[in-house]
This record gives sequence, C-alpha cells and structure tokens, in this order.
Amino acid sequence: MYDQAEKLRQRIKRQMNGDRAQTIAIISGKGGVGKSNVSLNFSISLAQSGKRVLLFDLDIGMGNIDLLSGMTAKKNISHYFNEGLSLEEIIAPGPEGIFYIAGGTGLNRFIKFNEERLMGFLQQIRRYTYEYDYFIFDLGAGMTKETVQFLTSVDHIITIVTPEPTSIMDAYSAIKYILGEKKDLNIHLLGNRIHSSNERRETVDRLSNVIQHFLAKKVNVIGYIPEDRAVMAAVKKQTPLLIHAPKSSAAKSIRRAAKHFLQTEMKTESQQFVEKIKWLLLRK
Repeated sequence: MYDQAEKLRQRIKRQMNGDRAQTIAIISGKGGVGKSNVSLNFSISLAQSGKRVLLFDLDIGMGNIDLLSGMTAKKNISHYFNEGLSLEEIIAPGPEGIFYIAGGTGLNRFIKFNEERLMGFLQQIRRYTYEYDYFIFDLGAGMTKETVQFLTSVDHIITIVTPEPTSIMDAYSAIKYILGEKKDLNIHLLGNRIHSSNERRETVDRLSNVIQHFLAKKVNVIGYIPEDRAVMAAVKKQTPLLIHAPKSSAAKSIRRAAKHFLQTEMKTESQQFVEKIKWLLLRK
C-alpha cells in the first residue's frame, strides 16, 4: 500500500512538473554487434544514476534481455497481443532497479496489428509516461519501413557500431534511410568492441564525419566500449556486465557513455510520441 501511495505521489509530482519519459531507440545496422547487451547495461547505468527506466525488448523473437540478465519474465509482449493482458501485467522487475518488457515470438505483430489492439497498446504506454524517466526500445537489427516509421517518432536514436566494415556500412545505410524520412532527429553513435584509440577514430569518429559530410547531419558521439573479455564472461554467467564486472573497462565505458548522454541530451516534446506513432502506423 505504501509503495502504491508513493508511486502515485511521484506520478502527480512529475505531471505537475511536466516531466514525461524520454524515448530512446537502440539500433544497429546489422546483427551480432552486441546491441542487446549494450541496451541492458546502458539501461542499468541510467538506473544507477537515479533514473527510472522501462526497457522494451523488441528484438523480434529473440528474448535476449531475459537471457543476458539471467531472469525469466513470466509474461512477455506476445501475451499482451495474443492473450489480452494489460501492460502492467507484462512489466517485470529487472536488475538494479530497471523494469522491462520481455520479447516474445509473437512480436512480429507489434507493428502490423489491428487498429483496436494497437490503439490499446499505445494508450497503455501513455499511462506510464509520468512513471518513468526513460523508455528504452531494443530494436532488432536491420531496417524495415515500419521500423523506420517507429524511429522517426522517438526522442533519441542510439546506433551501435563495431569496427567491422559491414557494421560501419550498415550503420551508415540505416542512418541515411532514417534521415531520408525525417531530418530533425537526435542521433547518437556508440562504438562497441573497439580495440584501440586508432580503431575508435577509424570507426566512430570517421563515421560521424562521413555522416556530417554526406548527409549534412551532425550526430552525437557518446563514447566507445572496448573489446573486453569480461563481457563474454558476463554473458556466460547470464549476469549483466555492470553487476558481474563493474570495474571492467567495458563497464566503465558504458557508464561514461550513459553519463555523456545525460549531459548532452536535448529534452524533446515526449508527450507527442504516442500521437506520432498512431499517425505513422495507421496511415494508409
């Protein structure tokens, strides 16, 4: 009862202050770049900074967040669409104070769903905009028309890129595709599995410069995460890196990236998120 009362007080306070959740989509041009791992640990880092975070596992059919965190949510997003559960019933407590919605095999219905169910889902998301500081969407690799429409509605897009040429090229192509739909977006770059400062320059810094030169868009480089054996050890232990090895180089880099993001983010009109998604997804 106390928790519910305190939750209500905090919600009212946030409503009075106009503090709505910022929406962050974490993407990659290709699979296998550690995106879900970064999404989980980035969320944890924000939570450790005192932020209220709700992480959506929208990596279609993979269920990576459960696997990486060593947790098993009793319900996932497919239960919402297929069984009519409420959003409250599928939100699960995660590590270090985050909350998350696990992915499911029915997730491919998230975008292409009947209007009534989609409206209900968006309406329920609206209810939680005053209860969290951040909604973080871990999206599957690759770009589809529906994914891009979704991305043009969020407040921030964090693109994960590794030194592999295919990762760099695919990240550039994804950003170009997104900017082709909407230019005025907050796009951030975060390098992963970087071996040296020279590799960082050739990956993240160079990609940033290429985007600015050819796409006339300045992106925000929030950092880079070094190649670190602690990452794989954490995956094998099914424990988030920031808990398994908080003093590792990779963990420190993720915290620095989260701190840099918090220092440089531009507050946007988050209240328009649901309305923008409605219009984009339901237009003929």
